Amino acid sequence: MRIRLTLFTVGVIAAALPSFSQTEYTGVVAHEFWSGEIGIAVNVPSPEAAGVVVYDNFATFSGFATTQGGAVLQGTNGITRLLADNLGHSSYAGQKIARQYFTFANLNADAVTARPRLRYWFSDGAGGAPGTYYNDPAAVGFTFNPITVAANTVAGFFFDLFPTFNMNLVSGSFWAGITFDNNNSGPGMATLAQLNLLGQGMYGPPAVGSSADTDFLTTAAGSFFTTANPAGALRNSPFGGAPIANYGWRIEVVPEPSTYAAVATGLLGIVGLRRRRK
Repeated sequence: MRIRLTLFTVGVIAAALPSFSQTEYTGVVAHEFWSGEIGIAVNVPSPEAAGVVVYDNFATFSGFATTQGGAVLQGTNGITRLLADNLGHSSYAGQKIARQYFTFANLNADAVTARPRLRYWFSDGAGGAPGTYYNDPAAVGFTFNPITVAANTVAGFFFDLFPTFNMNLVSGSFWAGITFDNNNSGPGMATLAQLNLLGQGMYGPPAVGSSADTDFLTTAAGSFFTTANPAGALRNSPFGGAPIANYGWRIEVVPEPSTYAAVATGLLGIVGLRRRRK
């Protein structure tokens, strides 16, 4: 088991955000912070937060993982179906998202290299399914540099959004999903057969936020960037409720300005106290 921690400074948070339009960001760098063997349930130590945690169910890895399957060639690019989880929170709507965590499960007998691609929707589709593509303040998607994950392993990754990527937290719940591709069948990348055995790790109920025992799997393979109401089905746990359909996600937002003011005041007080003691 590996843990990688980073710090997010007040100085970076204070940086000004440029304006953004609809963009799929490619070549995004993901940092591995934990990995575990499929079949072994473990408690996962909490990473050091980059902001305020509004959703987190990484605390308990169930030992289970589910594959997404359905991989096909679209032109030269091999790509899987998309699997999404509903993420609920109760506060901090409108705040900038600082950092996100997700998982990459490899159920192959060998190490495999592929690109995770993250997508998001509002929960306004039929029956609460993914509906309108997430567009606050503009539609975004993230395609990561190729990642290699060991055989029979779930690995957890994080990436920082603020201030490079502009994405606000919406009120209520939303859907976050992942599809995997092989970067146009590039050398050393996963084959279609290997892509079929990629997916996400399954975790316990959220320690922060909420998530129903429901996931969403698209009918066909694809990227789905900006696709509204993607064709697919809401499902309960693929393992009959044990574990429930909760996948590894963690969302952190940039604290409100008042939080920074309190932090800055505290730091100034500490500096003043030290000066008086000298």
